[in-house]
Amino acid sequence: MRANTVMHGSQLPFRYWFVTIHLLTSTKKNFSAAEIQRQLGHPYYQPIWTMVHKLRSVMGKRDELYELSGCIELDEGFFTTERDNDDKDKPLKRGRGSQRKTKVVVMAESTRISSKTMCIN
Repeated sequence: MRANTVMHGSQLPFRYWFVTIHLLTSTKKNFSAAEIQRQLGHPYYQPIWTMVHKLRSVMGKRDELYELSGCIELDEGFFTTERDNDDKDKPLKRGRGSQRKTKVVVMAESTRISSKTMCIN
């Protein structure tokens, strides 16, 4: 399951990878490998440093592979997400602030179909 991914050859648990990806992408704050090691509670620094280095490397290469040009569409969407069992009894917000939804932003390159579409030149 790890073959041909950034996790290839790693002995670290999937949870470490997913938590680290979340920490590196969900905030503007830059996390050090030592801070991520502390957050994960892992006893050794070197494997955590290697994981963070690999993730930062592929995140930097992403921009080289996927450069958008021409007409760009930007929109937000919401995905339904699971909740913890201990929150099941609390009333939920509705609409945009719902605890069952996670907001995502999507950008895509498209073909101009109307004069109202704004394009980047």
